[in-house]
Amino acid sequence: MKALSTTPANPFITEGYSGAKYFCDRKEESANLIKELQNGNNVTLFSPRRMGKTGLIFHCFEQLRKDGVQCIYLDILNTWNLQQFINKFASAVIGSMDSKFEVFIQKALKIFGHLSPSFSIDPVTGAPSMSLDYSGGKEDRTLESIFSYLKKQGKRCCIAIDEFQQIREYPEKGTEALLRSHIQFMNGTSFIFSGSKRHLMMDMFCNPQKPFYESTSHLYLEEIDKKQYYLFANAFFKKSGRSLDGDAFSKLYDEVAGHTWYVQKWLNTLYFQAEGDINEASIATALQYILRSQQVGFSEIVHRLSSNERKVLTAIANEGVIKEPQSAAFIKKYNLPAASSVKYCLSSLTNMELVYESEGLFSVYNKFLSIWLRH
Repeated sequence: MKALSTTPANPFITEGYSGAKYFCDRKEESANLIKELQNGNNVTLFSPRRMGKTGLIFHCFEQLRKDGVQCIYLDILNTWNLQQFINKFASAVIGSMDSKFEVFIQKALKIFGHLSPSFSIDPVTGAPSMSLDYSGGKEDRTLESIFSYLKKQGKRCCIAIDEFQQIREYPEKGTEALLRSHIQFMNGTSFIFSGSKRHLMMDMFCNPQKPFYESTSHLYLEEIDKKQYYLFANAFFKKSGRSLDGDAFSKLYDEVAGHTWYVQKWLNTLYFQAEGDINEASIATALQYILRSQQVGFSEIVHRLSSNERKVLTAIANEGVIKEPQSAAFIKKYNLPAASSVKYCLSSLTNMELVYESEGLFSVYNKFLSIWLRH
């Protein structure tokens, strides 16, 4: 994914990356990540989903490309076995080296004996797409071919594998060890292992019994500083002849706990909806617009839950953040079932990614869902 050459209609980007101009702050994180990669180190990047990991990766890629680094990105969240991983990995590697379909096919046939090139057209956008299909078998040899191809390019490379914890879902045993056995010999190539499930990522990279133990530097992505975010946002509103009230922005930021995507979505809505200066009334109107647009989806989510799960989820939403959801005080306050039932519900809601747990604190993952439940 490269920065768009055209100016976006709305400066508050909610999907993809449109260049440094539309990327808020993250100066320290960007500098640290780039330093690590330039020094040949691998990095584990983790945070809750939609905090801005992917945007940070592409922001750093933009800087690294200026220094001649070949940057490769793949998101493996929708892969469910090693075969699908290899297909995505090989397609990303060759596609980044040459975008011409004829050369793509020639390289695939010459280098990867177990991969078949294919060409398709996106039915929605009409854009051409190239990929490699791997039918299974000889995984180690096929991966070795891909990594060998990278080495022969003679280029400094950086490969970002997003939602890396997904390999834990693969049925093939030893996937972590297999990947580690190849990656550890990739001199000249740095890796970013990005993930949103902190407990899995920590186990993969901090557990002495796991193959990737102490093989990377760690970077945890937190909320963007409120003051810097306000200055960033207000600058765009000023360019459109409006101003963003500081107290109103502070309320907006706190309401979604500074979680990047939700701040961006709210600002995006304000930008196209509010006609005058932005005040607390403006942000309230924009919020109602967002909640109405997502109400059907939220209702469906809640409808699929058991009665106890709904009660626990709503109670957590009302608290915002809760440290001891199994405590007698919390259970009594919200008339919840027994502590054992609350524990079961917490496990279920966490697995469904409706509740997020970090350092013993529990909150509703989707910040707009949390607001909707409270109201």
